Amino acid sequence: MKIPNSWTPPKYHFGQRVKQGEITGLEYHPPGTRRAYELGAGWSYTVLLDDYCDSVDIFKESQVELATPKSHKEIKELIDQHLVRIAALTEQLEGEK
Repeated sequence: MKIPNSWTPPKYHFGQRVKQGEITGLEYHPPGTRRAYELGAGWSYTVLLDDYCDSVDIFKESQVELATPKSHKEIKELIDQHLVRIAALTEQLEGEK
């Protein structure tokens, strides 16, 4: 996706893990538009709040917070969980050959 030069670049990116969860969408609201009136001008982010349900929320860029050391630990735990799942699926796939 190419961002027009007249827009400010987003501070966060798709898939980035922040304190609130994982960014699953970005939307730019140009000044003077209805969305800018409703949500504020600039970027807003759709954030998946929990990996185990479909709950999402929309945050203005000023509301998004970077991951903290505690959430870094949570991310490491998620990586470990996914690695276990990958190993189990790989074993299942190799068993089907």
